Amino acid sequence: MFAGELQRQKALFAACDGVALLAAFAAALMLHDPSGAMEVRLRHTNPVLLGLNVMAVVCLWVLVFRACDLYRMRNGGLQESAGIVRGCSYAALLTVLVGFLTHVDVSRLTVALGYLLSVPAITVGRMATRKCIRRFYANPKNAIPLVLVGCNRFARYLCDQILDEMTPYEVVGFLDDHCEMRQYRGCPVFGSADRLREIAALYPSLEAAIVLPDAPREQHERILELCEQQRVRWWLMPWVSKWPSGGLRVEMFGVVPLISPRGSNIEGLNFALKRVFDVAAGALLLIAAAPGLALGALAIRILDGRPILFRQTRIGMRGRPFGMLKLRTMRPAADDSPHRDYVRRWIRQGDAAAQGDACGDRVFKLANDQRVTPLGRWLRRFSIDELPQLINVIRGEMSLIGPRPALPYELELYEPWHLRRLQAAPGITGLWQVSGRNHLSFDEMVRLDVQYLQDWSFAGDLRILARTLPALLRGGGV
Repeated sequence: MFAGELQRQKALFAACDGVALLAAFAAALMLHDPSGAMEVRLRHTNPVLLGLNVMAVVCLWVLVFRACDLYRMRNGGLQESAGIVRGCSYAALLTVLVGFLTHVDVSRLTVALGYLLSVPAITVGRMATRKCIRRFYANPKNAIPLVLVGCNRFARYLCDQILDEMTPYEVVGFLDDHCEMRQYRGCPVFGSADRLREIAALYPSLEAAIVLPDAPREQHERILELCEQQRVRWWLMPWVSKWPSGGLRVEMFGVVPLISPRGSNIEGLNFALKRVFDVAAGALLLIAAAPGLALGALAIRILDGRPILFRQTRIGMRGRPFGMLKLRTMRPAADDSPHRDYVRRWIRQGDAAAQGDACGDRVFKLANDQRVTPLGRWLRRFSIDELPQLINVIRGEMSLIGPRPALPYELELYEPWHLRRLQAAPGITGLWQVSGRNHLSFDEMVRLDVQYLQDWSFAGDLRILARTLPALLRGGGV
């Protein structure tokens, strides 16, 4: 309905941020180069190469802003201001790092000045852009009156979205002859849908959003016919929209629309990108972690004896079992019935089980588990026991980031919607580990897993990795 308009707003804010960055760095060069030496040097640089370098820096900063969700925040406020400071800080550090790695002569003082100037420049630029967009939408020639046919919870939710976002739509009211409310957020309830004729006469460019998912087909056809007679552009919420908990995806094949529940976004080229990153980053991390892995294995061999590795059957992508590798932290032949009981209570009772047995901010871990050796507790604290899972990542059985690997005996307790978390390879870390929530219930964890799969992006994976490292350094595990 207005998704295309929101995408254009994002592009406009990205262009505004790019212009603000250019202005900030131009001012930084003027302040850092009052004698003009840098200006002379730039003039003698190949214009094409100079332009490519400038565009690369601007694109880098805009990509960092996107990773910081700045293009989802367009209404200003403290959250956007904090996001601008955070995004500019990350982008400035990356600029210096990339310049160092590529041996490009980047003046750190210029970057520092550009960073200091970029925060106010981007803030002012966004304020100006926001003001221009709102003035444009406020123009009677550009504003679009919208009537909502229905006053149920779906219609009110749609009203909230329109009123809370910058859109060209102005909600003139609701049409619903079964609604007991007289108004909602200042928008009146007119009554029967037959009054559409009167409203269309008052607003020549009127559009109608028909939000009656429970209405029979005959009622929908009557309202659509009325819209066509009054030359009112209409939008229809299908009855199936109220069923899937994770939303819908609509795809057009020619002129045929097909609706399906939102599934994993890790498909096709996205899957290939994630897999390439897993192999490359997994191999580098395995090489970097080799000394710690060797010391951990040696300590187990000396203090606890054999075996050093622990292989456990887990459920991977699309329900395929695999052997997950870990450094052994428990006594050999330990009974797994306590853990089975905890899993059963955690899935069925939710928070009650988690709060009773979870350790700190970890979920799915038994507190004071007597099966764990003293050395094993230390290895678990710093997640050294998880390092062999990098081999699973390289083999394609796991990913660096993804849902928690499921155990075979917990699948018997799953509800049908829980199985949606098996649509991608399980991960060593994931969104639920860095969510900042204590004592997650099982349903909350699954919702975070499903949210991660539906909203997957490469930038999102990088954010999760960046939030995982501090937890490891603090001894918080993954």
